[in-house]
Amino acid sequence: MSLNSQKVIGIRVLDIAEEGATAIENMVNKVIQELDKQNTPIIDLQVTETNCFLILGEKKSD
Repeated sequence: MSLNSQKVIGIRVLDIAEEGATAIENMVNKVIQELDKQNTPIIDLQVTETNCFLILGEKKSD
């Protein structure tokens, strides 16, 4: 997927450094639900050893 046509409007960062797989899954699912209620799409996801970065795009048109 190319991000060239996407407009980045924000970022959410989750600290996953000392969390287990289930806790990380729950954190990410909660953020996805919050963003879905706001009609804000996640256009990319990047993960490092200590953080999960959710790159946010423009709100969806209703």
